[in-house]
Amino acid sequence: MMVVWGEPDSVESTIKNSSISWDSCIELCLLSQECIMAWQSTGTCYIYNYYAITSVSQTTSEYGSVVAWKGSIFVDYDPSDWPMYIDYNIYLDGNKWKMSYSVNRSCSGEFQDIITHQDGSAMCVTNWYSSDDGDFSFDRGIELCRENTAMLATLIYPEDFAWFQNDVLTNLRSKLFEPDSYARFDGKRKVSCQATPSAPECIGVEGFDFINTPVPTFEHYNWVTNSSAQHTPDDNCLVVVFEEDEPPKVDVRGCSDTTTPLKSRLVFCSNVAWTLDAVDYD
Repeated sequence: MMVVWGEPDSVESTIKNSSISWDSCIELCLLSQECIMAWQSTGTCYIYNYYAITSVSQTTSEYGSVVAWKGSIFVDYDPSDWPMYIDYNIYLDGNKWKMSYSVNRSCSGEFQDIITHQDGSAMCVTNWYSSDDGDFSFDRGIELCRENTAMLATLIYPEDFAWFQNDVLTNLRSKLFEPDSYARFDGKRKVSCQATPSAPECIGVEGFDFINTPVPTFEHYNWVTNSSAQHTPDDNCLVVVFEEDEPPKVDVRGCSDTTTPLKSRLVFCSNVAWTLDAVDYD
């Protein structure tokens, strides 16, 4: 930790302890994931978590007040909040030490969970469902995800399918108007392929547009038939089929709000994890 002579300009939202030494005060800050600054004055230790940082007036040894700052930290809240990194800079402005900090949060409160892939990438995920006899179109699915600062989920990895399917089977299916349903996610057949889905240039991922992360391959897709399926002219959007006791499978079904034979009462949403959440200056 970096130790300087100084006195914080505020003690609001600090954690106070008058029964420990300065060395123990510093150690307490080091052991706390949330703490970024410690201060001792007249025998009292003040712990400053990231949300309580304040400017620090420069003093001298005669004043007898010291503060200690900790370097970049990783804050892991479990289970009440999301893991996040907090990075900050300390600079001298006249006779005051000031701090600028950034918060890099894995996900925000609108999401249910975070999926971490084997390659180290991660995404924040959540689901929408309809408990009435409604039917979500592809465009309505996009709107619902955007309400949660998300996009229609791109399903690429086995972990993606596992999480979404497990959430539906375990938590959501019993809440639907009817348990059998399509679930919307990212992927719509290109306009140039909608009349000829079986053409060589339209088979596979090359035949689809993605508004979220592009899907590099369909290798982890468990199809009802294959990616060129088209039962009606409107069948151009990817869905996961939840029907009876069958394992969930991917199909290409209608993009409108009148899909058949099942209705689209589920929407999968996601966003890239670990994006800059906020920057504050004191």
